[in-house]
Amino acid sequence: MSTIVVGVDGSPDSDEALRWAVREASVRMSTVTAVMSYAPHSCPTPVVTDGQRPGVRGVAAAAQHALEAAVQRTRDPRWPVPVVERLVEDYAENALLDAAKSADLLVVGLHGQSRRRRFVMGSVSASCLHQAPVPVVVTRAAGRPAADAAPAADASPAADASPAAEAGLIVAGVDGSPASIQALRWAADEARARGAVLRVVHAWTPTPMVYPGVYAGMDLDTLEKVARGVLDDSLQAGIGAPDGLTVDDRLLSAPPARALLAAALGADLLVVGSRGRGGFTELLLGSVSHQCVHHAPCPVAVVRTP
Repeated sequence: MSTIVVGVDGSPDSDEALRWAVREASVRMSTVTAVMSYAPHSCPTPVVTDGQRPGVRGVAAAAQHALEAAVQRTRDPRWPVPVVERLVEDYAENALLDAAKSADLLVVGLHGQSRRRRFVMGSVSASCLHQAPVPVVVTRAAGRPAADAAPAADASPAADASPAAEAGLIVAGVDGSPASIQALRWAADEARARGAVLRVVHAWTPTPMVYPGVYAGMDLDTLEKVARGVLDDSLQAGIGAPDGLTVDDRLLSAPPARALLAAALGADLLVVGSRGRGGFTELLLGSVSHQCVHHAPCPVAVVRTP
């Protein structure tokens, strides 16, 4: 049976991560393991008693209580999925990355209790996105808006008539890279399991060297045909025969991150590869996936190639 690991620290974002994981487990018929960690110089806020760090035994007891409270607080009778509680004496990123080695999915909140306000993404979620051996889903608490990121005016599908409003919607971004194809495969499996519509988005802009071998000076019609070819090839490589899956493929003329954020309005999940064709190969998380994690209006799954 598959396993979903969730990072818990008592923060609103981690509570939402646990709620999301339980709902996901009910779809996948998976188990859920809620992991809370504590270390001498890194205790979740609920573990600190009256502003003072208790002794070693007190820390363990307080952490166990905080973990049990988080599980109880997020329990929902609509999703009666058992949650295994795991308390680990270690730094949070170490505990989660170790637990993820035997899991199929890792779920974390965007920010934890110990975040510094000047950082847009929490250090633990960033470490998990960069190093986890499995797909990572990042959530934020309901009612806490994403950072400002206005979608492109010509890239918003929000007003379109779509069956996704009834069936649920999974959005996947593709650019022809191996990571994006892997993300599309994962998104297709997710959409099938949920009975959701799969919206596949490829964004293109008329700039020099948009694609290997495509140079500035080519007319827009030619560039659009090349972009359509990338989308069609990605669909074939990532899905092949839909087999009953409802696929809504969209070719959008807009910067990739803006197009994906617009396409994800009203979605249940946005799925992206860990990095695409752009940027520097030494960066572990591409700029588009990074922006999506920060600004998306829904949970974001980041999938990397094996």
